Amino acid sequence: MRVIGVDDIGIVNNLTSIISKEEKLVLRSINIDSHDALFRGNLTIMIDDNTKLDALIKRLRVVKGVKQIDRI
Repeated sequence: MRVIGVDDIGIVNNLTSIISKEEKLVLRSINIDSHDALFRGNLTIMIDDNTKLDALIKRLRVVKGVKQIDRI
């Protein structure tokens, strides 16, 4: 998935904390880049159910500073 948001101290930690609490989910890779006060992150996640993925995306969207999340 791709995550775009305000480049603020601790936001990446907040996102990875939410992801790490999920059961039956494996974070395979994370790549974060920052430019002009925004960050863009690509996360590769292995999950066995699209319903769980949709629920995860909803939880990540409410993190303060997150502007956009897309499945890629």
